[in-house]
Amino acid sequence: MNDIFIDDILTVEETAKFLKLPVQRVKSLARRGEIPAKKTGKDWRFKASVISNWFSDWQPNTFDPNKRAGKILERINGKKKTRL
Repeated sequence: MNDIFIDDILTVEETAKFLKLPVQRVKSLARRGEIPAKKTGKDWRFKASVISNWFSDWQPNTFDPNKRAGKILERINGKKKTRL
């Protein structure tokens, strides 16, 4: 692929390569509105500058094992009957 310029309009394949993601993942993100995209007919298009800004602002999901363990314990304790 040639160099990507900020004003370029990208295909799904070019966007996937730019983000180093599988093509199907990019299509899925676009369908769910999780990545900025425009649908033209049956094809998706992406603006390079918008994708670059979107990715720069992206925050990974943070995983807190203590929070997860707490939710599991709440479910267990909620279902468990205590004897008096």
